[in-house]
Amino acid sequence: MIALWGLAFGAVPVSWSTWLARTVPDQAESAGGLLVAAIQFAIAIGAAGGGLIFDVGGAQGVFSVSSVVLVLAAVMIFIRVRPQVVAAPA
Repeated sequence: MIALWGLAFGAVPVSWSTWLARTVPDQAESAGGLLVAAIQFAIAIGAAGGGLIFDVGGAQGVFSVSSVVLVLAAVMIFIRVRPQVVAAPA
């Protein structure tokens, strides 16, 4: 399980960098800085929110809220992500 997690998470930074380089090739460095700032902001908001949830509902509250967030994220991904069909070269 740990090896699968490592393989899955190891691809994330590479995927982000590739996405940025393809999306804004002339501003990849600036976009990379903004991406790092956004990630750090998300970590800070998550830590603050998790602390508040823990203060109110304890560990059970954290697990309950994280379960709801996980299900909502999975539903959003399932609804919004569509596989791309690549035409075969002629």
